[in-house]
Amino acid sequence: MTRRMARIGAGIVLLCLQTAARTAPSAAPAFSLRTPTQQAATGAAPATPATPPDALQIERLLASQQLRPAPVGTAQPPMDAASEISNCVLENIRRVDPSNPNWNESDPRWKVMRQAIASDCARRRAYRIKRVEPALQRMYRDALANSYAHHLSRRDADALLGFYATQTGRRFQAFQTRLTAIEFNTMQALQVQSHRDRSDGATPAPPPTAPPPDVMKLRTAILLMSRQTLLMLQWQRDASRTGGDAGAGAVAPLVMNLAATREGDAIDRIREEFASDLPAFSAFLSSPAEKNEIRALADAQLSFGKASATQLIKLAPEWNGDLQKWRDQYRRLKSAAAPAASSPARSK
Repeated sequence: MTRRMARIGAGIVLLCLQTAARTAPSAAPAFSLRTPTQQAATGAAPATPATPPDALQIERLLASQQLRPAPVGTAQPPMDAASEISNCVLENIRRVDPSNPNWNESDPRWKVMRQAIASDCARRRAYRIKRVEPALQRMYRDALANSYAHHLSRRDADALLGFYATQTGRRFQAFQTRLTAIEFNTMQALQVQSHRDRSDGATPAPPPTAPPPDVMKLRTAILLMSRQTLLMLQWQRDASRTGGDAGAGAVAPLVMNLAATREGDAIDRIREEFASDLPAFSAFLSSPAEKNEIRALADAQLSFGKASATQLIKLAPEWNGDLQKWRDQYRRLKSAAAPAASSPARSK
């Protein structure tokens, strides 16, 4: 159950990071605000401030929170089309006949099915880029705009925008971007490892060796200043209070431990580079305005994670019909090969 909850939580967070990283600010307000009619995604009843931020403040806040990938060399580069399609084939081809131990490269149908799956993977990739990703970006933007409107006051917005306009505020954003890249890589690794552990009866990989306790403490202290970590911890507190699914929040300790081990050198470099800024960053994270922003971001990301399911179904082979189509084609190939396979064996 713990491993399943971690996969769910990592999936939600990874989706939010991916979508936010690809969302570009627009020249004019491009969001739609709605009146809340039910409880917020975090389980807390929405309480819109008496003086909520205006549309211009919200637009400026949206532009300030574009969670972009870190500079080249810190985060993994975007995957090219050929690599992505190849990975898609590797991930799906054994699902055509998962119970057959002989379904592998030695089967004469393997090449045919590989080509068929590659064609569909390329088609789905193009559809994702053209249709699904823009829809997800709009959904994320609307979720964040609504959450700002319902959780921040005009004074909060002024305080946040004023801080982000300072040199310290800009360094804080750079600090958060670097941490986001580390967490993105860690969650990707968690998802990949989880997939490998579930496929082909593979033996789970041993966990990486943890650093000494004093080193782990320093790295964890930095990760606890990451807003993405604070969002996950917020989800966990909300779920514990309301009796909801704590899967998205329970992944936070797992991600922090894994990041402190796998990405330790990168975290150490960040701690050294921003050492003189850390007291100011800590003070900002403890301010009432930023605490309200953390609440807004947490609610927006969880709302987006739930609402995006309808879009993601369009990409899942088991839901959009691709997997069934591949299995039908495989069965037809199997039937065509049956007479040759059943011919009488030659006598010795």
